[in-house]
Amino acid sequence: MIRTALTMLVGDRAKFLGIVFGLAFAALLMTQQSAIFTGVMALVYGHVSDTPQAEVWISDPGMMDFETNDLINERELDNVRAVSGVRWAVPLLRRIVYSRNPDNGISPIMVLGVDDATGIGNPLPEAMVAGSVAALRRSDTVIIDEHAAASKLRVKLPAGGTRPLGIGDRLTMNGRAVEVVGVCRSTLALMLYPTAYMLRSRLSAIDAGNERGFNFIIAGLQPGADAATTCAAIDAATGLTARTREGFSSYIYDYYLYETGLAPNFAIAVILGFIVGAAIAGQTFSQYVSDNRRVFASLKAMGMRNSGLMRMLLIQATFAALLGLGLGVGGATLFGLLLEGTDLSFRLEPVLLLISFAAVLLISLGAAILSLRSLLRLDPALVFRS
Repeated sequence: MIRTALTMLVGDRAKFLGIVFGLAFAALLMTQQSAIFTGVMALVYGHVSDTPQAEVWISDPGMMDFETNDLINERELDNVRAVSGVRWAVPLLRRIVYSRNPDNGISPIMVLGVDDATGIGNPLPEAMVAGSVAALRRSDTVIIDEHAAASKLRVKLPAGGTRPLGIGDRLTMNGRAVEVVGVCRSTLALMLYPTAYMLRSRLSAIDAGNERGFNFIIAGLQPGADAATTCAAIDAATGLTARTREGFSSYIYDYYLYETGLAPNFAIAVILGFIVGAAIAGQTFSQYVSDNRRVFASLKAMGMRNSGLMRMLLIQATFAALLGLGLGVGGATLFGLLLEGTDLSFRLEPVLLLISFAAVLLISLGAAILSLRSLLRLDPALVFRS
């Protein structure tokens, strides 16, 4: 039966290709858009992921997202350090400054000002591509992320062409010259600004008005301390809002998921892919059954029951779904590979493959079931009519 069903399906080449194309298109669009959405959402808390030392993030209670927050007064740092369960607490200043590269081009850069005394918040040693974190102790120095150094901040050569920004090159940030002493790997930010690291005192001097403030306090916990209890104690002692690293990431993620238009925009694209794929596959499958009525009538005349015809149709639908899924997911994966090294994030999670498989199978089986109604009413005598 399986061989007969597949031979019939593949034999009608035009209809077969139409069904597979519709399913592949649906799988491609749903998988690609979902993977881009997943990748974009992973960027919203990228700087949290890049600072694994911080077990607790403390911010202004009115903070909406990473980009919308107020400065915290310096005295609150001592209040946090005095809370039971806190092992250490350091400030983190996060500001956008405007820089001029050696070619006089202007670019906004997200600069993280880390604690002068401890350096907590700097790139981890394994994240350094060139240079060293220790070099930030020198006056007017900065570490730049690798992606920005190779793209937005490239240096033009006198003889033509460009090269990546590297160790020893100089930038002008808010009118002050700084030397690049390191290049590191970091997670791209949602706003796609280059990321840089320098000591907070230097960033405060560059970004006038922030000498006594910072955006966040990051803290570590005493061994055995309960994170939820410590966060509640920090809230009570300071009036700020303390969250665990996971809770802070979830808070930012939920803000972009529910309070912005990111999710609806991607959802519309996914739904359109499902609808268009269903329309193409459904119409073509219905036409395929109509064009092969005599073949199905012959099978019924030879004694095949309706249950057998049903199984044949479901076999054909499942085969088309698997083939369309493979082509669609393969196309989405190729698209993701082509995006490597660009600003567009692509993150293909296993759960997305399961969702795409379920959606494509639903489209294919739904089209088969809709076509099945006319097939079950088919008169075997049709094969004897002219």
